[in-house]
Amino acid sequence: MKTPIPILFSIALLAASPVIAQETADVAPATAKAEPVAADSETQITGNISDGTPGLPAPKPEPIPFEVKSTMVKRVYVIESPEMPGVPAPEGTIKVTVRLVKDPGLPDPPPPLPALPPDDPAVLARMAELRETCRETELVFVSATVYDHSRTYLRCYPSGGGERKEICGWSNLDFNHFCGFATYQVKGSDGETRQYGLMMGIGNEDTQQMTELLAKRDMEYEVPEIPELPDLAASGPAFVVTEGDTSDPEAMELIEGMHNLYRVEGSRMEEAYRARLKAYEARKAYLLAHPPKPKDLTINYWRGSRPENKSQEKKP
Repeated sequence: MKTPIPILFSIALLAASPVIAQETADVAPATAKAEPVAADSETQITGNISDGTPGLPAPKPEPIPFEVKSTMVKRVYVIESPEMPGVPAPEGTIKVTVRLVKDPGLPDPPPPLPALPPDDPAVLARMAELRETCRETELVFVSATVYDHSRTYLRCYPSGGGERKEICGWSNLDFNHFCGFATYQVKGSDGETRQYGLMMGIGNEDTQQMTELLAKRDMEYEVPEIPELPDLAASGPAFVVTEGDTSDPEAMELIEGMHNLYRVEGSRMEEAYRARLKAYEARKAYLLAHPPKPKDLTINYWRGSRPENKSQEKKP
């Protein structure tokens, strides 16, 4: 049976380009979960949900009163990255001003953190520490591939993974609706209300588009085998676990919780998603009608000692 490997994209991605990534895996038969759950006020999105409205601009930093020693000006033709796909890249000639200034005496930047993989012992230890000290909120790590905006293949990592294996399955929800917010809470089957912080990577596949695209290259698109799931409109949210330990209560509570959240907040989540798409298209139309131009640039620099050299200078 073919099951997809989701490609992780930006957490804020609204509509990813189609991707192809599949592997062969044997999965155990599973049954769709579609039990009705009564709506309650304790199951809800707890933070803001983005509807595409631009946020407030970041406050401008206090200007630094530089003492200019010398100035050099030149004109440069530049091509910048476009703000979004489908719009022209800003390009043109700009004025670059390079100024040598007196050392303003700013504090040294902190040293860079070492790059560690997610399975590094130090990372796992830190995650374990956070789970102990921040028990009120559980991090939800999800990787999702949405097919034709009607079925989603999920990979969920309870409590950030670690030594626990992922749990995978199919949902009849469009998980694009789960973008735009970061925190939510769910009342579990035991009556306890749990707080969650959602971290999700998402990608989209249009099976018809991919079939036509690969056919032009004399290639065949292998559509994944999607288990039979109830119709969302008729039966509500449902899912099928195809890989992982279904006896793990925390993992099952995680998946069931996301679907219970959709039963309560689904209409608002879908409305916000469509508003984000509308705002995206409006912004795209504006950029096409008003192509941005690159702005002039001013670079200030000064001569000083590196932080490591300063520490050596302080030694007796």
